[in-house]
Amino acid sequence: MSVWGKLFSAVRGGVNEVAESAADTQALRILDQEIRDADTALRRARSDLAGIMATTKVLARRIEEAKAKEAKDMDSARAAMSAGREDLARGLADRISAARAEIGRDQAEHDRLQAQQGQMIRAVQDTETRIQTMRREVDGVKANESLLKAQSAIASSHAGVNSRLGSAMESLERVKKRQEMTAGRIQAGAEMQALESGSDLDRALLEAGIGGNRASSDDVFAELTRIDRTPALPGSAGQNLQIGHNRDR
Repeated sequence: MSVWGKLFSAVRGGVNEVAESAADTQALRILDQEIRDADTALRRARSDLAGIMATTKVLARRIEEAKAKEAKDMDSARAAMSAGREDLARGLADRISAARAEIGRDQAEHDRLQAQQGQMIRAVQDTETRIQTMRREVDGVKANESLLKAQSAIASSHAGVNSRLGSAMESLERVKKRQEMTAGRIQAGAEMQALESGSDLDRALLEAGIGGNRASSDDVFAELTRIDRTPALPGSAGQNLQIGHNRDR
């Protein structure tokens, strides 16, 4: 692959990474919005379910009342037949027939709504579970994202601190070496000064005729004279020398 091809692939890879990062960032917002939409739909579903449940109860109560009235009309119709009042029995029979038709329609509607109510209850419960699961997953992803950002920040800060500490330690070592060098120079200068001061003092002493090993010719001659004039002890080598000298004379 040519250099331009590699460069193009690298740029394309970087663009893809940026696009994926942007998509991932938007994904959390999209999920939050979907959860809010699901909550809104769930509230509407609960409201509709509450209406269906109310209608079902009304129908159940109306059916129960209609059946009670039907039973009463049947008793009345039987009594009318026993009393020979077929006309009354006929009227009650017509009313009972209409009531039964009405009860049949209400019962069918009640059964339909009750089945729908069961389906909606299951759907609402399933939706609630899914929303709770999605919310927990989104919260977990957000928490992990925050944790990763914090860890990345800490890692970057730690690396920067290590780098700064490394530079500081290097500077500290340079300062120590410079201080040691300066202290060495000061000590060497003091020693040199002491040596130079000692030499000057010895030279001054010599010039004053104090101390030192050097002796002038006058000093040596004075020393010889003192030795020659010293009286010899009896029996000493000096007396023998004097006797011999006299004999020769």
